[in-house]
Amino acid sequence: MSSTAQQAAVRTAITVTDAARAALRELAQPESGSERPALFVSVESEDGGEFRYEFAWRTTAEVRPGDLATDCEEFAVVVAEADAGRLAGATLDADPQFGVVISNPNADSEAAPDSGGAPASADDDELRARVEKLFAETVNPALASHSGAIKLERIEDGVLYVSLLGGCQGCSGAALTLADGIERFIVDAMPQIRKIVDVTNHAAGANPFLR
Repeated sequence: MSSTAQQAAVRTAITVTDAARAALRELAQPESGSERPALFVSVESEDGGEFRYEFAWRTTAEVRPGDLATDCEEFAVVVAEADAGRLAGATLDADPQFGVVISNPNADSEAAPDSGGAPASADDDELRARVEKLFAETVNPALASHSGAIKLERIEDGVLYVSLLGGCQGCSGAALTLADGIERFIVDAMPQIRKIVDVTNHAAGANPFLR
């Protein structure tokens, strides 16, 4: 199917704000050939109404019949038909600190009650759910622009132990990103978290974004 026919066949699934379009425009790099870049957004996993998302730059040539797309001129944002229901009404926006973030009305938005600043225990499932929600909806969409991601390993005494994946594993800028970006954001959002500790084996990074 030609690119023109593909674009005519798809419907809009996800709203992309002007701020997000501007941020993504800087990241969209055309590949060989004449096809436009396309950011494919999918639900990687679902646990109790909480979604984890995957973001991948491809091209409009990979859009299939039934996929839903938002035309952003220089690029497109595409949702596979299988994820249409779980991403219906979702919005991509831009956060001043983290770049592109996702807001999805289909995800469980109930936040755990504030613990009043008390240190969290390793068994605090509600706190873990809140952290993973922030990672999925705010942090990982930003890290995806560098082909990276962050994974929560455990919580102990108000400390988050995390692993960095993909382009963040072995990246020379990982420590700065974690300390000046992710940690500040998480601590501001949840004062019961004292700090973040990186337990990644960076020496094993296969394709770091910065060496």
